[in-house]
This record gives sequence, structure tokens and C-alpha cells, in this order.
Amino acid sequence: MRNRILPFIAACGMLSVLAGCEQANVYQDVDFRVTLDPSNTYQAGDPVRFNISGNPDNLLFYSGEDGHEYQYRDRYLTSAENVESVTLYLQIQHRAGLRNDGYTELEIYYNPDFDGLSGVEGTDRPIVEEMSQTIDEGNVPEGWTRIPYDKPNPEQDVYDMFTVTFPDNNVIAEQFCLAFYWNPPHPESGPGSSNITLDTFYVNGDLTVHFPGDVEMTYDLKSIMGTVFMLDPRFKTWSENVLGTPYYLNDGNGTIRLDATQDIVFAGGPYLDNVSSPAENDGIPHYCNGWIFSAPRSFLNIDADSPEVVKNIQNYMDSYEYTFDEPGTYTVTFVGTNSGYLGESRQVREMVLNIVPVM
Repeated sequence: MRNRILPFIAACGMLSVLAGCEQANVYQDVDFRVTLDPSNTYQAGDPVRFNISGNPDNLLFYSGEDGHEYQYRDRYLTSAENVESVTLYLQIQHRAGLRNDGYTELEIYYNPDFDGLSGVEGTDRPIVEEMSQTIDEGNVPEGWTRIPYDKPNPEQDVYDMFTVTFPDNNVIAEQFCLAFYWNPPHPESGPGSSNITLDTFYVNGDLTVHFPGDVEMTYDLKSIMGTVFMLDPRFKTWSENVLGTPYYLNDGNGTIRLDATQDIVFAGGPYLDNVSSPAENDGIPHYCNGWIFSAPRSFLNIDADSPEVVKNIQNYMDSYEYTFDEPGTYTVTFVGTNSGYLGESRQVREMVLNIVPVM
């Protein structure tokens, strides 16, 4: 063991003060041992006692269980081969409108290799219009897959809950994109059309990537959805749309909303005129056909494995107990560190434990 003297000369003007400054920044290279207590039974459910000796100021413990392995302490990205499954959990509630068009008022699609929209209308409009026309003709756009959520006789104002497990985990490897196509029936503008209500939907859900050992990465829809494109040209000139853009959102009825309690709200309402109100022409002056896309990306991120904090510089500890609930072979790792103004000393101690079933 050797002591390191870390001089802090710039802050000290006299020799007597200098000596004090140096002393305050002394730290020792870390040196510690971990041994197993003779009383251990190594049965699942019984605590395992580790005896600790030496001088670590800070000590971390990796149990070797899933999610707590030292070898994965710096892992933040994995491959599709290491994914068990990819699941989309959805809750969809129809709030208003007829919903009488073969479940086409709201459709869901995904694409594993979509470049996304550019944010430039002249570039994006042909892409979105072609996709919409293909769907309206009863086909699926190239590269996209429809996620059906048809449910016979759906109840009004009640969430339909369903789960979609993707058949191939590689869909999330590169440029995965999820898209919702909101397409209520288009009433003709003119006499009588004011009685039409454009469909409203509430949507909640999340995309969950399942890894071995019950490790999950979950992304709620509100956090991954973002780019809106509304198709009706009248949407751009609508008085509420002060930006005059098809990418407008979050402004009540007639828009797609990400600012509500729900993850996504497709906010319909009376078309042209709300007959329940004495005011004239207070309805939605445009069709509500439009899209919302998630930002294309890989979903292969994974949280690094985490340790338990056994001790820090403020507490003393000469032993530590941990209970393994399941039998198995675990590589246990203790990481001790001492740190000072100009550096850090680190030491790693590993041991393999065989935890047996209860006798």
C-alpha cells in the first residue's frame, strides 16, 4: 500500500499552509478483501454473509443475477438476437362519431425501414398522399404492415385492450416506425352535413422490448410519437391553425393531440356546424384525415446492469448480507474505489457462488 500526496499548490501561499493543503488531499490506493462467512448455508432464501476487510471508501455489489451482472455494467446497446420478443400494448376507445366504415376510421401500421418525414411539405405530401390513397383503395402501402385491432360490436366509451407481438424481432433493429392513420368518413360539405360528427379516439399504449431475465425496455406512445401530417388543404387555412401547416397539432377538436391525459387523442367533433350550439359554423371546417408517425429509430437500447451500494465514505461496514431467492450459479462482484482530487483507485473482487435448492 502506498500513500499518494496530491499537492494543491495554486491555492496555498506559505509553506505552513502548503503542508496543510497537501495533507487534505491524501488518499490511499484501495486494497480490500472479501471472504465468505463460515456460517453460510448457500441455500436459496438464506442470506449469504460476506466479510469485508481493508480500506475501500466506496463499495458496490453486483449479485450476478439478471440485471445485476458486472460484465454488463457498460452495456447500453444490444442486438436483435438478444431480444426475446417485441410487444405493442394498446388501449383504444371510440368516443364519438359513427365508426361504421369497417374499422377504417383509425388504422395502425408499422414499417421496419422507414426514413421518416422530412418536415418539408413539398417532399412529404406526395409520400403521405400515396400511402393514404393506397389504403383507401383497400391495399397496404409498400414496406408497411397493418396491425388489425378489429373487435366485433365494440362498446362506446370503453377501452378495447389488445396485445400485438411482432413475428420478427428484427423489425426494431434499424428504422422502426409506428404510424396511425386517422380517416373518419368524409361528409359532403353542404346542407345537412352539419349533423355529421367526425370520429374521436383515445389511445394509450406502449412498445415493450423483452430481454432474457425479465429485463424490459418500455416506451409509451406519448414519448415516441411525434410527426403529424394532416391531408385536407383546408386544415392549413383553418383560423385556429395560426402556423398554416399540415404538421399542426395539439389544438383541440380537429387536431391530433399529444398534450392530453391520454397518450394520443384523435380529436374529432361536429363537422362545419355544431347543431347542439346556437352559434353558427362553430364546427370543424376540415376533414380529419391525417397521420401521426413515430420517429424512425432502433429500439435495441438496454439499461446497463446496476449494482447495490454496499458502503460509501460516510459509513463503516465490515460485512454485507445478500439473499438469493433462486438456486443457480452466480458470479458475485465487489467493486471498491478510493478517490481524491486528481484521481481514483479501483479494485475488483469476484467469486462464484453455487446457490442450492432448499433441502
